[in-house]
Amino acid sequence: MLQMNGIERGRPTVLYAPTWTRFSSLNAMGEAVITSLIDAGYTVLVKLHDNSLDPAFETSGGVDWLRRLQPILAKGNGYLIRTGDASPWLVAADVLITDHSSIGFEYLLLDRPLIRIEMAELIKRADIATEYVDLIASASTTVESAPSDVAAVERAIAEPDRLSEARRAVRFTNCMRSSSSMRPLRSQSRPSTP
Repeated sequence: MLQMNGIERGRPTVLYAPTWTRFSSLNAMGEAVITSLIDAGYTVLVKLHDNSLDPAFETSGGVDWLRRLQPILAKGNGYLIRTGDASPWLVAADVLITDHSSIGFEYLLLDRPLIRIEMAELIKRADIATEYVDLIASASTTVESAPSDVAAVERAIAEPDRLSEARRAVRFTNCMRSSSSMRPLRSQSRPSTP
């Protein structure tokens, strides 16, 4: 997927895929998260939720995210993913960073490191079920600020099997409930990271 899109594969790839709403990590610290990853030398893929592209205040905070993020991504090896299907990009990523988006559960199918940005206001305002929050938290590394994301990514790359057992347990629990959101990933594959 990376080569097909002209994206360099020689360095670890981090996918940042926040949920939408003005209370998401994108609105609170997305630019800082992306900048810190670019500055650290990672290949950074940014997959925005379609609703984040809606200029309405309730969905994007009234921000034109395509225009806002492009200069940041252009400073390094950063790419804004514009396709609707996130599955191939999940497969291409060595690490996923998200907040409380369901994409985190989809990524668990791959048993790769997941970093969750804890967004208390998002959890409260979006009325996210405690069970959902606890499940994803148990299978991920939690950070609360942009600077801590780089250290979390470094650790995830150095210790990719850390939390593997927890990821598999949550994946099983989630699949037993409903596997429809994970079906597209089952047919995807990727060679292991160099």
